[in-house]
Amino acid sequence: MDAELTWSQAMAQVHLSSGGFSHTQRAEDHFTTSIDVGQHVAVLVLQRCLAAARRHGIRDPWIVDVGSGRGRLLEQLLALGFPGERLLGVDVRPAPDLPVHWIQGVAPEAVPPLRGLLFAHEFLDDIPVEVVEEGLVLGRDGRPLGPADPADLAWLRSWTGTDSGVVGRRRDEVWRALVSRVEAGEAIAVDYQGGGPVGHWRGRRLSALGGMDVSAGVDLRSCRAATGGRLLPQHRVLAESAPRDVQESAELAVLRDRRGLGGFGWLFVDRPG
Repeated sequence: MDAELTWSQAMAQVHLSSGGFSHTQRAEDHFTTSIDVGQHVAVLVLQRCLAAARRHGIRDPWIVDVGSGRGRLLEQLLALGFPGERLLGVDVRPAPDLPVHWIQGVAPEAVPPLRGLLFAHEFLDDIPVEVVEEGLVLGRDGRPLGPADPADLAWLRSWTGTDSGVVGRRRDEVWRALVSRVEAGEAIAVDYQGGGPVGHWRGRRLSALGGMDVSAGVDLRSCRAATGGRLLPQHRVLAESAPRDVQESAELAVLRDRRGLGGFGWLFVDRPG
């Protein structure tokens, strides 16, 4: 990965180029998400979809999984009895061998209008961002490459009070566009908050290098300002989930751990239609 690239350019290579991580690697081989820890997230997604459908009079709601990877969440929803003809995965990867709909493309542009639930789990952290220090854009190697975009500086001053940090302006724009696709129902974003670009490889978090996954924390407060909604930590979202056995109790302990997955943010945006 070229050291002269900005972080935004480097992240775009990782997630959008044909030879990048997202096209050549299985994410589950390198890091664990909440979807990999039992079916608790899938159960909640199903419950939220059905509740939104009742609330807004949606007869046949869809669930659209944005940044679906290899379709793990969709597979779980199928196992829970949700019909595959109303499940859609959107990802840059090719379709998995599942009886669901699939769009291989880049979100938000590839996401069609829908009535039901849009779910973006650890999707926004992959949206390319610039990293700025004292008003200067940093390259992947940490060296300054030039002055930051005035709009990026305005965003930083609004959300960090400084001229330094990870610029989340593009994430706000992407989230606003995704929410606009929901004609009636609910949109949910789930992500980790805070922190600069980090690499993931074989279960380890490393300085971001070529060939590995690269993501950066999401300021869900600014996303909420873009669309409205309610922001809660995962440990509260899953607080009422009741384990049925020892295994589920252990899974929920992991998902509620405030030092790890339990500290992730959930942003809920209701769309009355």
